[in-house]
Amino acid sequence: MVVQKILITGASGYVGQHLIASLASAGLGGGSEGRCELFCAYHSLPTFEDDLTKLLESSPLHPSVIAVRPIAGVDFSRGGWVDGLIESCGGKIDAIVHLASLSSPGYCESHEAEAWRVNCPAGLLTLGAPIIYLSTVHVYEGTKSYYKEDDETVPVNVYGRTKLAFERLLLSGETREGRPLPLRGGNVPEVFGEAGVEGGTEGLLPSAIPSAWPGSVVLRSSLILGPPTPLEHGCSKGPHPSFLQFVESRLRSFTPTDYFADQFRSVVGIDDVIAAIRHFLRHSLRGENSESTRVFNLGGSDRVSRYDVATEVAARLGLDPSSAEAVERPEGGVPSPPDISMTVDKITKELGVEKMKGLKEIVASTFPQSGHFRSKDDDQAFETRIHQSGSCEICST
Repeated sequence: MVVQKILITGASGYVGQHLIASLASAGLGGGSEGRCELFCAYHSLPTFEDDLTKLLESSPLHPSVIAVRPIAGVDFSRGGWVDGLIESCGGKIDAIVHLASLSSPGYCESHEAEAWRVNCPAGLLTLGAPIIYLSTVHVYEGTKSYYKEDDETVPVNVYGRTKLAFERLLLSGETREGRPLPLRGGNVPEVFGEAGVEGGTEGLLPSAIPSAWPGSVVLRSSLILGPPTPLEHGCSKGPHPSFLQFVESRLRSFTPTDYFADQFRSVVGIDDVIAAIRHFLRHSLRGENSESTRVFNLGGSDRVSRYDVATEVAARLGLDPSSAEAVERPEGGVPSPPDISMTVDKITKELGVEKMKGLKEIVASTFPQSGHFRSKDDDQAFETRIHQSGSCEICST
């Protein structure tokens, strides 16, 4: 039986680690009978390979997965990475899951040249395989609620523009009502020239860019929430790989924290993200591909603010929410779209599910053990009783 090769970029990141763990333990699922080999490309995370080895040794690989192979030092901001990937993968690649990204809008704004090179790696199209691309909801302007896939894309910051540029490469040749799909009124090479990229545009685009392979997919993801990474030492985001861990930490320490109440997102659970990627991977490897690149909003069923997330975590864990302060986003700083909530009817239908998870379901699955409300005074009194008695009332028999 032919073994198909899957390349995962950004494999050491939050989504990448969850995807590897899912594929390694359960295979592609959905009745897929093929065999695959995972090539896990990443830039630099010192703990990644040791942690990956431990994960894979803790349970047997799914019979359909013959190997999981890390590829270190893949740096889209420098030359030579295309040839390096081809050599590491041993030639032909059958499908690409493109997760690698500079995802901090602030960092992208102050490192524009690097952001263009990393977030729009046109060389991936020369590998001759369908690309499942994790884009971002930041391609929308954010001036209304519930964006649809065919709404105009007007990113307000460098992060959104660079992510949209790679979408445009995958959508090259696509039209809307007979007109080419533009990015700021021009094609991608013109946009690179307009960007005023420090150091010029040399190396940003190959001399010839092939069309996207049939079966390529763009997934415009919202803010992704979920449990910690499956690898022991996590990813480059440290102890707070998703916003939920940050919120939990601040609530448990009673640290006063401001949360924007006037910015809205259709937050999505990591389980739904992985399910979507696996779905499109199966279709790509089976050859069940549409000729043109398809675009899907990838979000949850609720429109929420970060303050809504904080109060939901507090309610689930029984923690005092008083340290969470609802604030409006201040003017100035890095431009950020205020409302990029979106409709998810298209992805829901594609995946054959009743609905995408909402905030309450995401938080509940991340924190299976709920708690009853404890105020700061309750916890201080509890700690005093432990100190005086020398034992914990919860653990004592």
